[in-house]
Amino acid sequence: MAYRIPRDDDVSKAIDNCLTRSPRVKSLKVLTDLVQTELLCIDEGYRVSGERIRRVGIKKGLFDLEIRYAHTNRTVPYERCPVCRNKLESVRNRTLDWKTVELSRDCKVCGYSAKADAGRPARYIITRRN
Repeated sequence: MAYRIPRDDDVSKAIDNCLTRSPRVKSLKVLTDLVQTELLCIDEGYRVSGERIRRVGIKKGLFDLEIRYAHTNRTVPYERCPVCRNKLESVRNRTLDWKTVELSRDCKVCGYSAKADAGRPARYIITRRN
């Protein structure tokens, strides 16, 4: 069976309908299942991924995103935000001997913050924006 990719307007309408019924969702997987069910009511051939749902919701301003991080011992290799694919801005601080150190990399769009001890997103808690 072939599938079809829905337009961003259809995805945003489905997200809004799902978040109207349940305004707080505990993970992106749960939201993906809800939106998939909603899109099946519109057209049985529609399929959409969790990443696209997250990116459309952030772009349209449909929900607030609380990001829980997984701890890692490695440095953060990201130049682009792993949540919304926008450019990360470096937050720097000056030391006592006038050298600069990078404290974190922040995204101004979605609120992602890559610190030294917590580098990758592990869980998204989604809350409907009023």
